[in-house]
Amino acid sequence: MGALSRALILAASVFLPSAGRADTGASDAQRRLERSADRAVAEGQLAKARDIWLQLWQLEPSEKAACNVGQLAFRVADMPRAAEFLALCLEKTPAPGGGEARERYASRALDLARARQEVGALTFAVPQGAQLSIDDRPIGRAPLAREVFVAPGSHRVRAALDTAAREAAVEVRAGEARLVVIDLAAPVPVADRRRQATPRAPGPARLMAPAGQAVVPAEEGPAPGLILVGGAATAGCVTLGAIFLTESRGHERRFDDLIARNHGGYRIAGAELQRAQNAYSAMERAEERAAVALIAGAVLGAGTLVYALLPRGRGPRLTAAGPGLGLELTW
Repeated sequence: MGALSRALILAASVFLPSAGRADTGASDAQRRLERSADRAVAEGQLAKARDIWLQLWQLEPSEKAACNVGQLAFRVADMPRAAEFLALCLEKTPAPGGGEARERYASRALDLARARQEVGALTFAVPQGAQLSIDDRPIGRAPLAREVFVAPGSHRVRAALDTAAREAAVEVRAGEARLVVIDLAAPVPVADRRRQATPRAPGPARLMAPAGQAVVPAEEGPAPGLILVGGAATAGCVTLGAIFLTESRGHERRFDDLIARNHGGYRIAGAELQRAQNAYSAMERAEERAAVALIAGAVLGAGTLVYALLPRGRGPRLTAAGPGLGLELTW
């Protein structure tokens, strides 16, 4: 009895959040599948229950089926499918009014957020009507109305429209969202695509260009122009600081001469006193300007050095394929 009670509690935790046990218009086949899913959950066979609910989703893409597939996939660590169906579940779920409905919605949203951190999300910029596939698995025709979730790692994306077909190698990390751009302006024979496909380091998707057209990767590393500008600005600030320091020393000598001519300042008065005050004020102003210029030079120099020497992630990448250009960013 204890084992049976635990099984019933597990089944309730998965299925109670959905809309009723069986829809009024559900067919006998659907009701039999739902009972089979109930039994699989009661026996702890969550992966089997997920597969049964996938069959129910194919029969009728309902909120109940989407939510159950998403929740079961999450519990068996099938994160790409969990993210896909939990997103569909929340799209189909009406706005929660309060109480239990709000808590149920929040629980599903939390599961979706956790699943998204474990997968990569792909969106596509391809000609309308192109048939898309990932690793030879069809995912539909463009434009897709949703993100496609994949396991972290390397994937091969293919787009085909009429006689044109192109592929892109995509490296995606957990929690990363990527845009895949594929130009189908010029068809590429299958043999050419196989010859041109080469392993590459993780980064933005690379288009496989037709023969005679090169893919132009962006330069990685520091931009020489920025380093030159930083160095010139640093040198200018240091030079300006040195000029102000020289000016300050000149005013200081003038002030010292005035004090010395008047017996150390004990008898200074009148015009001599005014000249001494002016010299001292000019000395202070020059020192302040020198300090500002030298500090600015130090900051610019340090920033330029850090920019030039420290490692960095990939910057913008410009790719050329046929008549099209693609700009991609990784951050």
